[in-house]
Amino acid sequence: MLAVVFSCLAFSLAAQVEVPTPEQTKEWLGKYPEICAQKQGDFAAHAKRAKTEKQKINVVRVGSDFSGNPANLVHYSVSPTSETQYLPDVYPFDGEAGVPVRVVMAQDEYEPGSFLIYALKDLGKVDFIVSDLKSADGKVLPKDKLDLKTIKVWYQNGNGWYSYFQDPGLKLCPELLLNDEDLIKVDTEKVGNYARLTEADGTVTYRWLTAPRAIENRIENAGGYRLDETFCSMKPNFTDAPVFKGATLNEGEFKQFFLTVHADAKQAAGLYKGAIALKTKDGKNVGSIPVEVRVLPFVLPEPKTYFDIEKDFLVFFCEYISFELIRQINGNDQALAEKQLISLLKNFYRHGEVTPNHRESDHRPDIDKAAGMKTQFAGCSMKLGRPADMRYHARTSSKQMRARYGNDFLMFGSWGDEYGLSTLKGIRPMVDIYKNEGFRFMINSRHGYSAGCYLADLFWPPVNPDSSTSNATEKLNFLGGDSYFGWYACQHVGVENPAFIRRQYGLGAYRGGFSCHFNYAHHLNGYNDVRGSTYKSMNFVYGHGDGVLDTLAWEAFREGMDDIRYATKLQQLARPLIGSKSYPAHAAAKKALKLLAEMDSDSFDLATARLEMINHIMILMEYSK
Repeated sequence: MLAVVFSCLAFSLAAQVEVPTPEQTKEWLGKYPEICAQKQGDFAAHAKRAKTEKQKINVVRVGSDFSGNPANLVHYSVSPTSETQYLPDVYPFDGEAGVPVRVVMAQDEYEPGSFLIYALKDLGKVDFIVSDLKSADGKVLPKDKLDLKTIKVWYQNGNGWYSYFQDPGLKLCPELLLNDEDLIKVDTEKVGNYARLTEADGTVTYRWLTAPRAIENRIENAGGYRLDETFCSMKPNFTDAPVFKGATLNEGEFKQFFLTVHADAKQAAGLYKGAIALKTKDGKNVGSIPVEVRVLPFVLPEPKTYFDIEKDFLVFFCEYISFELIRQINGNDQALAEKQLISLLKNFYRHGEVTPNHRESDHRPDIDKAAGMKTQFAGCSMKLGRPADMRYHARTSSKQMRARYGNDFLMFGSWGDEYGLSTLKGIRPMVDIYKNEGFRFMINSRHGYSAGCYLADLFWPPVNPDSSTSNATEKLNFLGGDSYFGWYACQHVGVENPAFIRRQYGLGAYRGGFSCHFNYAHHLNGYNDVRGSTYKSMNFVYGHGDGVLDTLAWEAFREGMDDIRYATKLQQLARPLIGSKSYPAHAAAKKALKLLAEMDSDSFDLATARLEMINHIMILMEYSK
């Protein structure tokens, strides 16, 4: 059994960080003189400047990928939600050399592509000029629908990419998506991250973000505060640029970029082509990155569950977003906090988190409306006390919530955290009182499941959202009604690996029979990844002066939710055709549903699964006409 475990672990790690064998290393180094002799121009000069073994190996592998003598730079297209950590000095073994950045998307969807640039000489700060994309018949996908960002590689703790648990030391890890890559300075000699603070008068200073706990503790003992707690990340002096500002391309470094395309609902279906032109600050053309976007002829539905295509798959987090939290890190500015909360909620909505669950949502529905979010869910903490007091609180809370939201929403009550059977038995009278006033019951106790699942309207224990929990989800789902089975903690927010996040929040949870997410939690500061004792910083996004900075993991969350939406579309087309009198239509529907039924939700390739679903959707659409 241990051999199987370690075998799987080794395969997983190999997929994330390539570890060449001694034989491969010897072979590549042996080819270095040959590459130097074959190449001319910029590549030959670059090859001869290689000093270390790793640099020479990169020269050989890149040179083998590109025939002829490329000038200035080359590029690789890569998966935007790859398992692989793309680092500046590491060859992208799973990239495609020189091919266009390809994106396939539905109408009114946000869909990413990604690429790496390898510069053959120091090019300095380079401007990236995104063009309109055009189809063969002249249709246009406007350039303002293409959002380009640099992926910032910065220091995270030793568990970066793999876990949300704390680990000693720091390691480079790709995570942040930035318009201005210089907002965060990374010093590889001092091994630290620094925030650039720009005051109203133009003064620029840098704030050390990665102070070790030992230093923080000494400062706390002396002055009563910690370094990262005094960093106010949402003050106006720490704000990313509103548009992409280009990037510095250094010789021999692989730098990753992230391109998000948004085709609105009216965008005509078809194949659109264009390019991203690269120019130095003095206007010299140094290259271009071809882009191809395939827009599909349909709009994705809202996500529904695997087991019931009429049941909403709810998307929310156990979170701490509030005016109080934002004011703590924006200089105690309430007017600014109002704008920032709306900005970050709009960001949440664009990424598929459409259900508000922040701490202002129960008394400021105007905030949710301004952000475009859907009020499907509201909750309160049940009060344990004398029966008369509990009835009064339940009754008045119900009236207040109905007055704010009307009757067409889910009203939940919760109490306590991860308690056992004896506690569940003790609070049963309280649960009955609140249920009689129209509340649904939220419980996250794994131990209370066997005895209390028939009471649970939202059950969200610390379990894995995968096939290992399918028996438990099946039991609750079989009871019917409006109960929801969610999850948290396995793993909590904080893992940078986008492939893991896409699976965890997407088809893994969907095929596992879950009907919602309720993970912990949205935090905004957390810029020091070595501060905690047990856990690292739990961040899907990071606060800045204009709202939030996106991350690879947050983009992957949206991809996971879109995977569920594609599966929902497939089912909505296939189910009505099951009873078709046309044998080809009937067979196509069953074949499509068989794809979902046979998915190994714990290991299948997510990009392949998406393309397979699209293929079936296109076939089913023809039969549905």
